[in-house]
Amino acid sequence: PGEPVARVAPEVARTLGLPASAMVCGGTTDSIAAFLAAGVTKPGQAVTSLGSTLALKLLSTTRLDNAESGIYSHRLGDMWLVGGASNTGGAILRTLFTDEQLAELSKRIDPLVDSGLDYYPLMKPGERFPINDATLEPRMGPRPDDDAMYLHGILESIAKIEGLAFKLFDEQGASTLTEVYTAGGGASNETWSAMRSRVLRVPVYASPNVEASYGAAILARQSFI
Repeated sequence: PGEPVARVAPEVARTLGLPASAMVCGGTTDSIAAFLAAGVTKPGQAVTSLGSTLALKLLSTTRLDNAESGIYSHRLGDMWLVGGASNTGGAILRTLFTDEQLAELSKRIDPLVDSGLDYYPLMKPGERFPINDATLEPRMGPRPDDDAMYLHGILESIAKIEGLAFKLFDEQGASTLTEVYTAGGGASNETWSAMRSRVLRVPVYASPNVEASYGAAILARQSFI
């Protein structure tokens, strides 16, 4: 990511009003850009993107690639970004609650208490990571009468999927998880962050810059330093 490829074609540069020295550089994915935006630099630090889906990146001194488990690695400096992406995530929440309901119901949840519910939230059958199973069925019930309890179970179940993912990284030899920064819409839910910290047993923070576009800008800047 960020490696200079070639100069912008002169006619394109003129059309766009760019200097003749403008370069085209290698781009990156939204989850890697979110990782860069978080400013993470030490092995064991991770960034979880809680958007429509759940994407994880862990900075590791060891490279992991396991297609059967849905694990892949990208080179970053002299280390590796070990990653994986689940089909669970915020898209499921959008089908169940409005933003206002999510905010209000979250206030009624004690993040330090286990819900006792066991779900695997998916929009449709099929999962890629940390369980690689194209036929895995969503598990969204039974649903309690109390909406706050139901949300508690959904948020906690997504946190447990995240925990299973980091456990898989650890079992396959990645650097030990020490802390997690959060990007995407889920970063603003403090109840969920506290719940995830309990499940993951490491500190969980909101990324100082939650937009992936910020990371893309950092990458572009680094290409010319």
